[in-house]
Amino acid sequence: MASKEQIKRIYGLGAGLGLVGKDRDDMLHEVVCGVTGKTSIKELNDDDFRAVQAELIHRMRFGCPDHPKHKVKKSSANPGMATSEQQKLCWRLCYQLAELEPSQADVGNRLVGAINKTLGVTASKKEPFRWVDQEQCSHLIEYLKRYVNSAKRKKRGGQVAGV
Repeated sequence: MASKEQIKRIYGLGAGLGLVGKDRDDMLHEVVCGVTGKTSIKELNDDDFRAVQAELIHRMRFGCPDHPKHKVKKSSANPGMATSEQQKLCWRLCYQLAELEPSQADVGNRLVGAINKTLGVTASKKEPFRWVDQEQCSHLIEYLKRYVNSAKRKKRGGQVAGV
């Protein structure tokens, strides 16, 4: 079980990132669950605490506009993070994919799954691009384009074979 100091540290880091909400259905708990698989911060052991702390510190550095890896674009609401144009293109590609390959998963879940799979970033359905920078979003777009093109080829191949 996490100590009071560890719990305060996690909530402090989460508050610094704007992840803390009024209940357990906030972004902080989604990060904790994504890193450890546990739904309660009180349940964390020392290894879990260190892993969550490292993730939150990484996200603090990652979201910092002074970070040398990120270039600031004026069109981005959050400097260095995915632009609204990139986000719209990702959504558009996911909707195309949903038309080509119907699934039980809705478009939001498919997008979150693609972000998790291709980028290794824990995304939520509420804010899927919160931790995605411009470079990562470019990679995601290329992945989604390949996936859509593959689905188009499969659909064309199926129509030709059925004729």
